Amino acid sequence: MSDISDQLSAALSETHVIERELVGGGMSRVFLARDIALGRRVVIKVLPHELAQAVSTDRFRREIMLSAALQHPNIVPVLSAGQVDELPYFIMPFVEGESLRARLARGPLSVREVVGILKDLARALSYAHGRGIIHRDIKPDNALLSGGAAVVTDFGVAKAISVARHRQDTLDPQLSRRSITHVGTSLGTPAYMAPEQAAADPNTDHRADIYALGVVGYEMLAGTPPFHGRTPQSLLTAQLTERPAPIHVRRYDVPVALADLLMKCLEKDPAARPKSAAEVLRVLENPDMISGAFESQEPGRRALARSRRTRIAVGMLAVAAVGYSAFRMLGPPTASASVPAAAAPGLATVRLVVLPLDAPAGDTLLRAVAEGVRSNLVRLFSRAAAIQVATRSFAVDSSTARGAAPLPARQLEGSIQRSGKRVRITFRLMNPDQGVALWSDMYERTVSDVFKTQDDVAQVVADTVAAKLGVHLPQAAVRTP
Repeated sequence: MSDISDQLSAALSETHVIERELVGGGMSRVFLARDIALGRRVVIKVLPHELAQAVSTDRFRREIMLSAALQHPNIVPVLSAGQVDELPYFIMPFVEGESLRARLARGPLSVREVVGILKDLARALSYAHGRGIIHRDIKPDNALLSGGAAVVTDFGVAKAISVARHRQDTLDPQLSRRSITHVGTSLGTPAYMAPEQAAADPNTDHRADIYALGVVGYEMLAGTPPFHGRTPQSLLTAQLTERPAPIHVRRYDVPVALADLLMKCLEKDPAARPKSAAEVLRVLENPDMISGAFESQEPGRRALARSRRTRIAVGMLAVAAVGYSAFRMLGPPTASASVPAAAAPGLATVRLVVLPLDAPAGDTLLRAVAEGVRSNLVRLFSRAAAIQVATRSFAVDSSTARGAAPLPARQLEGSIQRSGKRVRITFRLMNPDQGVALWSDMYERTVSDVFKTQDDVAQVVADTVAAKLGVHLPQAAVRTP
């Protein structure tokens, strides 16, 4: 049998010119072609021989054309379908850009980027689900990034293959699962497959796509899917039986609201997930998805912290009760009784620890920028009499040394990364006693002038943090030569 590209060229010679084969087609072979009549570029996806032999081409074509009715900005539509030498194919527009898979290979995404992509994917799913069409194979390979938006491709293909399977295959579910898993489709991709999909539940519905959306979001934040590095069979088992590691264990700068949403999408029971993609989209619109508080403790530590706070609260209630009893017994204080004096002006009201920024060990430029930003922050915060600045978390609190009550402590920490000349600096202000983030933000700059970048970022962060602490930050006097 001649090569598929030769067969396509011969069969579509009057309508299309085959230019070349594209890599990364997954379940199909993908060819870039030019539509002769309209002068536009399209992609032609052809099922491989081993998969084509397991499906009815007529039924596959009927099913795939149902997806042609999907007309949405975040969905790549099916233009037409057919077969060549009994091999089913379908034609879609060529999307300029890259797949989410390729983007992930270049490095981590910011929380803002992740939320934006998730919104686009949720919009596509909401539209399709509303018309009774389930994707069944949501994954980074099927999400394309183009023009600042994400679009979903191959809608309905997995279902079309599943529905079009020959009857003899469906009579033996184990044989069907082995053959389809081997060629990489139909039941889905194991790393992104919902538990009910992995169990071949015939009642699998749109909530399988919501589970896969959760996996994709998890991967965008953590760098890998929840059960990365396992065999396909062990992946299916994990999808059925294991809970993914909490996202904050894999990445610290993820807002709690976003992590909670994705973990809810990853619930084993479909009924425990969001009811619809539209619901997911509504939740993603919450500003806390990008700028909300971070989770900074593992479950055991959170429980310990809650226990400690409870003991403190109980202790305070006990002290209050004793004080009230003494008040009842002794009566109110006389005019000569001592009353705590107001804090003297100019004394520190908060201790702020400014920690070094996390920077790659081998990147001299980043480490220099990080140290410069930190030095500037220490200098700026030191201008405020109300802030006692420390550069180590175990620095001695001077108020404690004088026998006074310890100052409330806050900790400023962060990290720095870069891609080419673009630098991304992330900060968060912590309450170390309670292990919670009080504020966080991310700043991106182009490093053409290192000193300007250091001064600019430090000034913005210092002003913001001072405002969060309720402290006035004096401005430096302008020096003249």
